[in-house]
Amino acid sequence: MRSPVRVRLDLAYDGTDFAGWQRQPDRDTIQSRIETAVGRLYRQAPGQRAPVVGAGRTDAGVHAEGQVAHFDAPITIPPTGIRAGLNSLLPDTIRVLGATEAAADFHARFDAAGKTYRYHLLTGAVSPLRTRYAWPAGDGLSREAMEEGAAALVGRHDFRAFFAAPPGEEPATPIRNVFNARFIEAGDELVLEVSAEGFLRYMVRRMVGTLVAIGRGQLPPDRIAEMLRNPEAPGPRFRAPAAGLRLYRVHYDAPGRC
Repeated sequence: MRSPVRVRLDLAYDGTDFAGWQRQPDRDTIQSRIETAVGRLYRQAPGQRAPVVGAGRTDAGVHAEGQVAHFDAPITIPPTGIRAGLNSLLPDTIRVLGATEAAADFHARFDAAGKTYRYHLLTGAVSPLRTRYAWPAGDGLSREAMEEGAAALVGRHDFRAFFAAPPGEEPATPIRNVFNARFIEAGDELVLEVSAEGFLRYMVRRMVGTLVAIGRGQLPPDRIAEMLRNPEAPGPRFRAPAAGLRLYRVHYDAPGRC
């Protein structure tokens, strides 16, 4: 009997109308859409469908430019056929950018050495048609103060002050290693790019919310360093909207090279 073929998928999606990546009962999710498309492409019965494993779970409303996933195919289909076939079965808001045969032990999640997210801020008066993909945070933000706050995020820290999880879903450890956190200017957008070995739930959105509060003068730039030193210290907690966040890239090289 022929062994299944492990297939790597490189994906992009508009997460606005989905309840996140992870499959959920009675909810429309990215994972469930792709699993259904894979099942149809390989003509599998619903109970026979192999799971599609993603490199990470994006929340409701969060987008991706560089998500990675894998599944085990029961038969061999050329990569170009997999990509074209899945795209013909998926909505336009989910695209397979590439499909490749991977090593039998490749794991999209466990082999990932790090991830990069980008959060898009609109800094001027903008059309409401753009708010599907960015947060209109307004003009007058102090980039200097925000960059000072962002610099404190780099390194290995306890990020409890920057995440939230339902009871029973807390991570084994809140400590994460952030490789870089920098702002990129692109026209009337200010983009925070942050790379780390891994992220906690809502971590990037809470980072951005706090940085915008700093940019507006609501918090001092050293507030982030204080939150990292004392995660349980009282004080306001900010969280940016989901629309501005994108999973930009999943890294499979050594940590620190992201």
